Amino acid sequence: MSEAIETAASPSLPLRGGETAGKAGKEEKWALGLISSGHFLSHFYGLTLPPLFLFLKLEFDVSYTELGLIMTAYGLLGGVAQAPVGFLVDRVGPRRVLLAGLGLNVCAVLLMGFAEAYWILLVLAVFAGLGNSVFHPADYAILSGSVRSKRLGRAFSIHTFSGFLGGACAPVAILILAQWSNWRAALIFVGIAGLAVWLVLALRREVLKGEQPAKPLEAHGNSTGDVVSAPQSGLRLLLTAPVLLFLAFFVFYGMCSGGLIAFTVTGLINLHGLSLGDANAALTGHLFGVVGGILLAGIVADRYPRHLLIVGGALLLTAAAAVLPAFLSVPGPVLIAIMVLAGLGLGAVLPPRDLMVRALIPPGQTGKVFGFVFVGFSIGVSAAPLLFGWFLDTNQPALVFVFAALFAALALIAIAGVHWLTTCRESSNTTGTV
Repeated sequence: MSEAIETAASPSLPLRGGETAGKAGKEEKWALGLISSGHFLSHFYGLTLPPLFLFLKLEFDVSYTELGLIMTAYGLLGGVAQAPVGFLVDRVGPRRVLLAGLGLNVCAVLLMGFAEAYWILLVLAVFAGLGNSVFHPADYAILSGSVRSKRLGRAFSIHTFSGFLGGACAPVAILILAQWSNWRAALIFVGIAGLAVWLVLALRREVLKGEQPAKPLEAHGNSTGDVVSAPQSGLRLLLTAPVLLFLAFFVFYGMCSGGLIAFTVTGLINLHGLSLGDANAALTGHLFGVVGGILLAGIVADRYPRHLLIVGGALLLTAAAAVLPAFLSVPGPVLIAIMVLAGLGLGAVLPPRDLMVRALIPPGQTGKVFGFVFVGFSIGVSAAPLLFGWFLDTNQPALVFVFAALFAALALIAIAGVHWLTTCRESSNTTGTV
């Protein structure tokens, strides 16, 4: 098995001048807590507007298509912008980029509460999406520079969990606030709460440490006389086969995850005649399964370094569970349990996946690589509703679950390809130095 893929490549972080192990541990916890709080807000804000669509439609006399355009501007633009933002993270440092992006995101959401016209909401959604684009490249660069390698899997899982928790809390919280006052006050309140989080990050920014860049290696060789080549960086690194395969993996994973989240309810109702309550329970169970899988895999990934096996097993579980509703006619509770298993598999993929990506990245290149591959996830999530919606429009609800399983299998093939390429490269390098 390839060591570069099976284990995280980040070395144990050395203690800095004047630091004790206890102080370093406290700073790691602070860094993880701050980064996770920002990630919570990122997902929370991403699902703040949809529960308010009824209020916004009446307020601005617009169509649902126009309201959907707001979410497209927010989500797709923010997803695609992650790639250039990743380069900015590695150039100027993740801390500055994170504070700037979070501040832009928070202020845009806050100002939405004062919008007097639809076009103002749309412009603010563009700015909010640009602000949202910083989180994955900046967060992973900070975690890689602030958390020791033996805790990195758990740190990645907590970071991912906090984002999913933010998305789960948003619809309920924003509706309660809107019903308690009005939609404007709800947006202003969550914006002010975001400013408070931003202020804490700014005050404790010293614990948000970026990676140390890789030291340039001499072209002629090292002290032992072996020829050593400098690691690839910049655009050349992004265009390597392993990184491009990871991009494909994120697209397939996004198609599977996005399709199930968008159309599990409608698919189960049309295919099995489930009640709306049971179908919603299946989706809720699926989402809780994702969260449970994230937490479980975060613990396992730190203790069991063969991350490809964890990812492979999780994707096989997802594919097997996702395809069952297409072929089995079973009672509602069984379908709910099946969707929980599919969610558990999707969640369990995430922490070891992040460690496998991290293992490919030379020091100082984390922002651009994570920013680049997460563009694939945004593409997959954005494209899935179009394809899966067409299945339902053509009265083929079974294909929702068949193609979700197919995309999980394609994701497994892509990540296995990364492992194979890395193994071949390491074998070639070993042979060349013997």
